[in-house]
Amino acid sequence: MSRAAGPPRRSVRTVALAFLAVVLLSAFLLFDTPPTGSWNGKLVLVPKGSPLPVVVGTLQEGGVLPHPLAFRALVLLTFSGRRLHYGEYAFPTPPSTFEAWRRLVRGDVIKYEVTVSPGANLYDVAELLEEKNLVAAETFLATAASPAVLRRLEIPGESVEGYLFPESYIFVKPVTPEEILEFMVRQFRRKVPPDAVMRAKEAGLSLHQVVTIASIIEKETGVEGEKPIVSAVIRNRLDLGMPLQMDPTVIYGVKRFDGTVTRKDLRTEGPYNTYLNRGLPPGPISNPGASALDAALTPSKAEYLFFVSNNDGSHTFSRTLPEHNRAVERFRRAAREDEE
Repeated sequence: MSRAAGPPRRSVRTVALAFLAVVLLSAFLLFDTPPTGSWNGKLVLVPKGSPLPVVVGTLQEGGVLPHPLAFRALVLLTFSGRRLHYGEYAFPTPPSTFEAWRRLVRGDVIKYEVTVSPGANLYDVAELLEEKNLVAAETFLATAASPAVLRRLEIPGESVEGYLFPESYIFVKPVTPEEILEFMVRQFRRKVPPDAVMRAKEAGLSLHQVVTIASIIEKETGVEGEKPIVSAVIRNRLDLGMPLQMDPTVIYGVKRFDGTVTRKDLRTEGPYNTYLNRGLPPGPISNPGASALDAALTPSKAEYLFFVSNNDGSHTFSRTLPEHNRAVERFRRAAREDEE
């Protein structure tokens, strides 16, 4: 009578070894203790796409993994290798091996919030990113003007200025300047009205010109109700062939972002000097929000050609130069009274 064949010895040995490994790992985890000694808190950056050996080495070099073999075994026995998240991890207190593994599996990375305000320009955004230690400002600005990057993002200007949509963004290290730009430009594409290109064309403008107008509106007024009126002033001046004479464009051209503009600046030739040049500047001077973009597409029916600040955020709009001169004189008189 034939005897039934038993399981192959190799399979039995594999199961036995796996069982033994589980038992040993379980016993280790029961007595798993955090690193000892002084601890001032540690930051560890796990690179994107890191294989398990690199992850283990990174944690070890960061001083948060005293038992690398146990960590490897934990990852392999739980089949969690593909579930380990890259990013920057904070360890304010010494972690056990199990705690370090759990954090990477859950992806408890440090998240950096960057808020781009309406009217912020490319240089402001670069400074924000550098303050968060996400990317160097100089590298970000160079990438933002890279012809290859502009072609890939389908931006017709000399930089991404105007297309970094104002909003709060969350980034995780490591992140490249190109990834940040792509994320912000993608948000611009989502927020711009779907019929924007058609509406711009009907007005004899390109979308890039509309974004340029919106960027000027954003810098000229923070009063929502005035944005369509400022848009009308810009359109009316363009239609009449008048120079725009907008101070924010000159400020952008001379890179003096403290808001001051001098007589010398007004006389300095350059593509952004709308006192010397007629028409729109070559590109946006800031990153406009949704309301400014809408105002650029839908100006009011007002026939104004001039406006001057009321020194309180609002403006006085005028149809004729004599009206405007009277408004300017009122502004100057009020400014002198404030100084006294």
